[in-house]
Amino acid sequence: MTSIVPTLSVSQIRALSPASIQDWTAQDVAALSAEQIGALNARQVAAIGAQYVNSLNAQQIGAVSPSAIVGLTADQLAVLSSQQIQVLSTGQVAALYSKQIGALESDQIAAFTSGQIAVLGLNELRALSPEDIATFTTDEIAAIRPDALPGLSTDAVAALSAGQVGALSTAQIAALSPGQTAALSADHFAAMNTAQVGALGVRQASGLDVTLLSTAQTAALSTSLVGALKSGQAAALSAEQAAALTSGQIAALSAVALRAMAPENVATFTAAEIAAIATRSLTGLTPETLGALSTAQVAAFTTEQVASLSTAQLAALSPEQVGALNTSQVAALTARQVAGFDVTALSAAQTAALSTAFVAALKSDQLAALSTDQAAALTSSQVAALSAGAIAGLEAEDIETFTTAEIALIKTQSLSRLSANAVAALSSAQLAALTTAQVAALSTLQLGALTPEQFGSFDTAQVAALGPRQVAGFDVAVLSTAQTAALSTAFVAALKSDQLAALSTDQASALTSGQVAALSATALAGLEGEDIATFTTAEIALIKTQALPRLSTGALVALSTGQIGALSEGQVAALSTAQLAAMTPEQVGALSTAQIGALAARQAAGLDITLLSTGQTAALSTALIAGLKSDQIAALSTGQAAALTSDQVVALSAGAIAGLEAEDIGTFTTAEIALIRTQALSRLSTAALGALSTAQIAALTDAQIAVLSTAQLAALAPGQVGALSTAQVGALTGRQAAGLDVTALSTAQTAALSTGLVAGLKSGQVAALSTAQAAALTSSQVAALSAAGIAGLEAEDLETFTADEVALINARALSRLSADAVAALTSGQIAALKTGQIAALTSDQIVALTSDQIDLLDSTQIGALTSRQIAAMLLEDIQTFKTEEIAAINTRAVSGLSTANIAGLSSAQLNSLTTAQAQAMSRGQIDAVVAAYVEFGT
Repeated sequence: MTSIVPTLSVSQIRALSPASIQDWTAQDVAALSAEQIGALNARQVAAIGAQYVNSLNAQQIGAVSPSAIVGLTADQLAVLSSQQIQVLSTGQVAALYSKQIGALESDQIAAFTSGQIAVLGLNELRALSPEDIATFTTDEIAAIRPDALPGLSTDAVAALSAGQVGALSTAQIAALSPGQTAALSADHFAAMNTAQVGALGVRQASGLDVTLLSTAQTAALSTSLVGALKSGQAAALSAEQAAALTSGQIAALSAVALRAMAPENVATFTAAEIAAIATRSLTGLTPETLGALSTAQVAAFTTEQVASLSTAQLAALSPEQVGALNTSQVAALTARQVAGFDVTALSAAQTAALSTAFVAALKSDQLAALSTDQAAALTSSQVAALSAGAIAGLEAEDIETFTTAEIALIKTQSLSRLSANAVAALSSAQLAALTTAQVAALSTLQLGALTPEQFGSFDTAQVAALGPRQVAGFDVAVLSTAQTAALSTAFVAALKSDQLAALSTDQASALTSGQVAALSATALAGLEGEDIATFTTAEIALIKTQALPRLSTGALVALSTGQIGALSEGQVAALSTAQLAAMTPEQVGALSTAQIGALAARQAAGLDITLLSTGQTAALSTALIAGLKSDQIAALSTGQAAALTSDQVVALSAGAIAGLEAEDIGTFTTAEIALIRTQALSRLSTAALGALSTAQIAALTDAQIAVLSTAQLAALAPGQVGALSTAQVGALTGRQAAGLDVTALSTAQTAALSTGLVAGLKSGQVAALSTAQAAALTSSQVAALSAAGIAGLEAEDLETFTADEVALINARALSRLSADAVAALTSGQIAALKTGQIAALTSDQIVALTSDQIDLLDSTQIGALTSRQIAAMLLEDIQTFKTEEIAAINTRAVSGLSTANIAGLSSAQLNSLTTAQAQAMSRGQIDAVVAAYVEFGT
């Protein structure tokens, strides 16, 4: 049957299903035109029977589109002939999947041309087996794309022939992976030229077995690869390979690689190569490696390299190696390299070449290790750079080599660390060369090491530079008078008492006004009498007020009257009580009134008041006066007491007033008397009070009168009492009543007494009142009389009271009135008694009332009588009651009527008894009433 495939159009071909194509026969496949085959897609190509694929001619094979060729199955690929493979275009080959490439047999792979191999990618090469690669010719090997070459497996690389490896281009070599590089054998490297080896780069370094390299190949390695060598690779280099390294390669070596190299290998480096080592890699030179270097190699180090060496590396250098360093190399040493550096290995020239930064970092033990020659070789700049720590290591014989100019250049903060022995070794010229700043920086220990002769080398400017922190332990005795006068005020202010005590009289005399003014309280305590005696009056006035109290009493009494007179008021006010007490009469007498006036209250205890003139006494401040004690006031002379001013009198305390004697207070004016504080006046002795004139008594204020004690009041003579004004008498209070001699009072004074005082009068005092005084009592005073006072009232005194005054007597007080006084009550007074007063009368007082007095009682008064009072009345008293008065008896009082008194009542009186009264009577009283009625026949 004739095939219909040739009759199908391109469109029809494209429309065929894979199933339809599977039915094609060999005749159908063979009949396909190139155009028809070009129309097939990948799925359609895959549907062609495998047994028919190998019948495709070259034209048909070439017509398969690259997009469709990917449809070839493994079975289809397996039947392709070498001729069919060779006619594949590069586009078709490039389109094949790695899986399709992997399906090809080695003999099929061998059919690939160089052009076809050139289009194979990374994945396609990865699909090839070592056997496949082995079929490649050297040209085909050279045709592999560099970017695809990493696709070769390490087994494939290892299987390469020496010829194939020799055919690799430098670009291909550069494309090898670390694993592929590691797969290269000795034969491979033997086949490689130096250009190929030189093409190996950084990323291949980790896979490189350097032991396989010849010395020529080693020298051909790129610097980038050399820079990437690991410690194991560097350690594996032979001495010959190390010697073959170029300066450029050595410059590329990392610190890790350099550290791994055997010391003997590094020792093969030339001087130029040593100089080529990168400073960043220099840390790779181990102490062992450095020790293996020759002096020539050490001398070849650049200054940058020297500056990069670590302290451990420098410490590894032998004295001979250190000695091989030139001055430029030594000058390159930095401060960070100082630690552990053996300065003793340096020559004098090398020592002088050290940088100031390096010298500044030297430690005390390193400076102590310098020889005298090395110390002498130090330049001025180096000396100026020495740190405090380093200076501490300088020994006496070393510092002796310093010139005066170098001494002056030592840092102030460094100089303070110089040992005491070194300081003691300084010559006079060296000491004189010290700057004022350096002198100010010396420690107390250093100053203490100086001899008097050395101190003598200091000029006044240097001495003036000494500061307060240098005072401790300073021996001021070594100073001349000129040096003493040059001391700063700050230094002087810090001096201690023992130092000031050590001053000679000449030194004390040399002190300036400014220095004296700067003396502290502590220092002043050490000043002796003969020293302070040298001070001028101007200097005395400059002593700090807060410092003056520390002056010893011995030194104070050594002051002349002129010096005493020069003291400022502030200084006088600052004197302690002990100092004030120690002053001689002459010194006290030298004090001006202004100075005396400056004395403060706290100083009162130390003042010998007897030494004061009347003018000085009058100048005392009120604050000091207020602080005087009673014994001091008692010690005042009459003249001094008279000199006291009004303000001073006002300021006298209660304690001080207690010390005033009669003759002293007698000097006070009436105005001064009136100014004595009320609370102070109460402390005046009775003797002093008794000595007051009537004028002084009359000058006392009401407030002063009110604070007098009972003892003071009792001490007043009748004449003094008589001198009191009615206002003064009126100021007397109840608490003073007990001390008042009422007999000394005039009637006007009596009438002026306060009700409070009257209320406080005792019975004896009231009894002592004259009839005129009693008559002078006011209604308010009568009302204020206490029960005790009323008890003292005599009949003639009571008779002077008006009926209204009697009515004002307190009911409770009235009950204390004597029977005689009660019996003396006048009819008017009886009539004026209030019901409360009536009810308060005692039984004895009721008994004392006469029948006439009882007869005067009205019904209201009788109604106020109690049962107790009714019971006390006699029958004849009751019989005087009128019928209305009988009816007025309170029902509660009816019980007081005795049966005898009831029996004695008249029939009219009986008939006047009210029903309420009868109901309040007892059975006995009722029986008595009935019996009385019977008696009367009613």
